[in-house]
Amino acid sequence: TGLMETRMDIVGASSGDVSSGEEEKKAEGAMPSSSVIEAGRNAALRVIRSKGLVWLASQQSHWQQGTASLAGQKFGVSFGSPWLAAINNGVVPSEEEMPALWQKPWGDRRTELVVIGQDMDNEAITVALEACVLTDPEMDEYIETFLDAQPLDIIDETKVDGELAEKIKKYKIEILAPKRNKTQILTQAPKSSEVISAHSCLAVYQGDKGGVAGFQIKRYLRYAHLIPDLASGLVKEFQLPLDSADMQTALLVDETVGSVLSKTIAYLEEGDKVELEWLQIRVEYDTPINEQRFRIIQQCQKLAKLEADVENALIDQYPQPQIMIRKDQMCGPGPGEVAKETKTGGKTKQEKTKKRKGKKGKRRG
Repeated sequence: TGLMETRMDIVGASSGDVSSGEEEKKAEGAMPSSSVIEAGRNAALRVIRSKGLVWLASQQSHWQQGTASLAGQKFGVSFGSPWLAAINNGVVPSEEEMPALWQKPWGDRRTELVVIGQDMDNEAITVALEACVLTDPEMDEYIETFLDAQPLDIIDETKVDGELAEKIKKYKIEILAPKRNKTQILTQAPKSSEVISAHSCLAVYQGDKGGVAGFQIKRYLRYAHLIPDLASGLVKEFQLPLDSADMQTALLVDETVGSVLSKTIAYLEEGDKVELEWLQIRVEYDTPINEQRFRIIQQCQKLAKLEADVENALIDQYPQPQIMIRKDQMCGPGPGEVAKETKTGGKTKQEKTKKRKGKKGKRRG
């Protein structure tokens, strides 16, 4: 709760005609019961890791995507890219651009949290999280304050130049342009490529429908979240166009190992369990048209039919999804500390080392 602005902070002077006593009564009525709070605390003891998008009842969160990160006892919320609704001037994207996430009147603003733990009480955790949701009266105040608001630092691009203008141009070309286009099929060797996210999971083959092989994701083993502005996050299905899969693989020989994908799929029957790995990649084409320079593709790295013993071994190896996030995207260590990851006996542990200090305690660099 300390990370969220109070309702008085949100509505400001608009509630100044209400007495403090009445406000206290309203606040008390909005608080969850002590039993819910206690159950939430007990449930949280079983949580090991949590990460995801958050939409908080604050001014900054209204304009920027919040990323909540919990690792052990270290928790923080950081704000990064703007919500698409905040930079789209209220224009609803096409169905191809935003088929499922866009909801009027708030656009793509949402909360999506992944919670990982051991012997968790899912019901208690759900109740505790739902207790954080605004009540109807609080949401009415939020609507009154923010629905038709404009950001204080809204930029008129016709009046900026220099470094800021270049940053805006780069963001539009490298992030917004590929994000607004459908996932592409690679038809020519790219000038460069960069991995956005990496997926490893157990899936069920859904058959060939219209030349597209479909896979339903049943269990994630590993996931790497590398470019937050573009990464898909954990998904429920994967589709592989059969007529272009082998050609794309040939163009990305360094990204794929194993036999030709079409031959592997030909041996599969609908309902077969498979081990599936793929990369989400941003590729750059050699073209003078900026809006067409960058595209997002998906490249299957591994596809293998699962035998029962192999499936059981993978489940034993990954009892919980292993989610990897670049250190520069996570909440960092305390002042003067640098986090390092080392592996001991197959397990990752966190170490903290103090930055060396020069004369008079000043940090070097």
